[in-house]
Amino acid sequence: MALALLEDWCRIMSVDDQKSVMVMGIPVECNEAEIQEVLQETFKSLGRYRLLGKIFRKQENANAVLLELIENTDVSAIPSEVQGRGGIWKVVFKTPNQDSEFLERLNLFLEKEGQTVSGMFRALGHEGVSPATVPYVSPEILAHLLGQAIAHAPQHLLPMKYRKLRVFSGSAVPGPEEEPFEIWLEQATEIVKEWPVAEVEKKRWLAESLRGPALDLLHIVQADNPSVSVEECLEAFRQVFGSLESRRTSQVKYLKTYQEEGEKVSAYVLRLETLLRRAVEKRAIPRNIVDQVRLEQVMAGASFSQTLWYRLRELKEQGPPPSFLELMKVIREEEEEEASFENENIEEPDEGDGYGHWDNEADD
Repeated sequence: MALALLEDWCRIMSVDDQKSVMVMGIPVECNEAEIQEVLQETFKSLGRYRLLGKIFRKQENANAVLLELIENTDVSAIPSEVQGRGGIWKVVFKTPNQDSEFLERLNLFLEKEGQTVSGMFRALGHEGVSPATVPYVSPEILAHLLGQAIAHAPQHLLPMKYRKLRVFSGSAVPGPEEEPFEIWLEQATEIVKEWPVAEVEKKRWLAESLRGPALDLLHIVQADNPSVSVEECLEAFRQVFGSLESRRTSQVKYLKTYQEEGEKVSAYVLRLETLLRRAVEKRAIPRNIVDQVRLEQVMAGASFSQTLWYRLRELKEQGPPPSFLELMKVIREEEEEEASFENENIEEPDEGDGYGHWDNEADD
């Protein structure tokens, strides 16, 4: 899921995902200077890079940043984690031969288990591979054959797709390992749709994520109606633990939210996005016009430079409104441009001294 986010983000920003790094789990209270300090120390051996953007991930209640590596970098030198404020920040990057490396590990795993590739294909119901024809399967050939075998394998032999839910207790103050209700509900609503099992099994898996009052509520709902569906269970959780904020209240709160004094436009848009998503969940704002509503409220509630105002007006008049990430990209570019003008009298570092610098040269 993190790798997919990296790829999507790079596609939106029109950069090579093989030369980009995403750092996740950054506490929201971390400002840009703190993030810069941590990343400069961690990535100083990788050469120069530039910050492409920062987003808030509601499911983690944390920020993520995307970096583009300016110089050619050995991926083995990229750390998988960063020690930062609040604990460990996860580093996500794409290796050139990720698929081949996985298949090589699969081959080694089968050898350690005393199994063979042909035995694995027989278990999947694919008889086209035998020890006589394929004594050793390379990663590339294995990828092709494995794809064919899984495509035609009996469904009951395929691995079950089961993403576990995080813990929710319904307590007033969530414990260290627990999720706040809104985040847990968003995750649960998405994941239960993926569970390829009967309702009875889904409810059992749902119960595994619950503790305390939340688990008690599930038992009460099931006792009242043994055939209750998972969707109905989640609706009961929404009624008991969800916000009592009305549809109209969430809409008004969104429309009455303006940029605060001293607040950057990008920070305002990020704060506004949380309220927008809540209004959409309450069906106070139609999901199909979210991008339009976001742009209109940002233009009404923020104070812009003349340049940024013209850019946003062009976006509004010339075509489909930008998505959240596209809008943030435009705003961040202008903020960085304005910051560079403010610091234009500060002596620039020499060409060889740009390690760990939030470089903007690729924007030219």
